[in-house]
Amino acid sequence: MGSKTLFAHPALTSRIQGASVTKKEQWLGYLVGPTGALLLGAVLSNFLNVYYTDVLKLTGVWGGAFLAVFPIISKVLDAVTNVLMGQIIDRTRTKEGKARPWLLLSAVLVPVTGILLFTVPSGSETVQVIWVMLSYNLFYSFAFTIYNMSHTMMVPLAIPRSAEVFRYSITWPP
Repeated sequence: MGSKTLFAHPALTSRIQGASVTKKEQWLGYLVGPTGALLLGAVLSNFLNVYYTDVLKLTGVWGGAFLAVFPIISKVLDAVTNVLMGQIIDRTRTKEGKARPWLLLSAVLVPVTGILLFTVPSGSETVQVIWVMLSYNLFYSFAFTIYNMSHTMMVPLAIPRSAEVFRYSITWPP
């Protein structure tokens, strides 16, 4: 099923229909929508490392370097996927725009991959390390990247000249 038919379904229509934004659209788009991702991000930044060290006891993996080196390597992967996602969004052509379809997809992917971070199977340390590496990168380098890039691009995409104005504003004065 192509992206044009998938996002043509009336239930997935998210484009603003009127000249002005209604209160319902303001509450959903600016408060309720981003709240879930922001709350999950806050929980992860506070408790994920504690979970990996105190509950899973992964402090001894790779001579104790796993929890220090692995996130750095994942950040490099995240930087690459950010650039790729920006290119994907730029090439997206749907009735709903460039970023909205990706926001809808991330609404499913972010909570699912967030749950996977904490559902590490019991078993050998190797299985747990592989699960942690996969789930961490699925969340931060895939699902959250889709959300963050598409959410961040909403304003520049909504105002076509904003990118041009920004480009000139950073070079002022000449």
